[in-house]
Amino acid sequence: MKEYLATAFLTGIVGFLPFINLNSQQILSTPAPVPSLQKQSLIQLQQSSNKSSKRHRIQVQVVSLNDLKIVEGADVVAGQIISDRTEERQSLETERNQIDNSIKQLSIPAGKLTDIPEPNFAIEEAAIQQIKDEIKLMESNPALPASETSFRFKDENLRKLLEANKLEQRAKAIATEANNRTKLAQSKARLVGQLNSAIAALHKAKSNYQHQQYEHSLNLIRQQSEMQRQQYQVASLVDKKQGLEGKLREITQIKSPVAGKVRRIKNLGQKDRQINLEVVIDVK
Repeated sequence: MKEYLATAFLTGIVGFLPFINLNSQQILSTPAPVPSLQKQSLIQLQQSSNKSSKRHRIQVQVVSLNDLKIVEGADVVAGQIISDRTEERQSLETERNQIDNSIKQLSIPAGKLTDIPEPNFAIEEAAIQQIKDEIKLMESNPALPASETSFRFKDENLRKLLEANKLEQRAKAIATEANNRTKLAQSKARLVGQLNSAIAALHKAKSNYQHQQYEHSLNLIRQQSEMQRQQYQVASLVDKKQGLEGKLREITQIKSPVAGKVRRIKNLGQKDRQINLEVVIDVK
């Protein structure tokens, strides 16, 4: 009986050994359980990666830090202004308005110069012709010479008696003729003087007209030069205005495309007058 029980026990142990080996292999192939601390670390890394993927970065350029309209830690909403170069825009707009006013003033057309009327020397020419006619009339009617009255008396006594009277009349006639010739010469000289004066007046009128023509041509040249100068100034001002408008187009308001919280404002450096900044927003 004892021998039978021992044989049966050994047989059972031998039959159970495969199951023991199988279980040991399963235990070795099964991964060890992860500690709770490692699980928490994995969750935190996953959350931080999710947070970093929700950060929005915006690069802005400002001239002064006053142009930045937000601060670190501030909440922003979509469409809120982040930066605006207000002072620079106002300065450029003021300068542009001044240029517009200058262009308007320079664009006012100058008054057209009045043309010189055609010369009219009819008065001077008429005065000359009148004096010439008077001189011609005077020359055609000279003073009559004194007539010689000679009487021949056969009687010697009568001839002697009347000779003195005859001489006296002759002397008066000669004096009258001389006086008439003197008056005629004086009148003629006066008319010649008037004629010379009238001719001089005509020459002066013609000279004045030539001077007016010369002054008018100079005024035309001055006006054309002034117009060319104004056109050059307008062109220069237009170029300057276009440059200002280009600068104004570059000055735009930067608005936040997302809603969130400003995490960091980083200075990326400065070039000339422009400060480059990076705004990092944690998106909600």
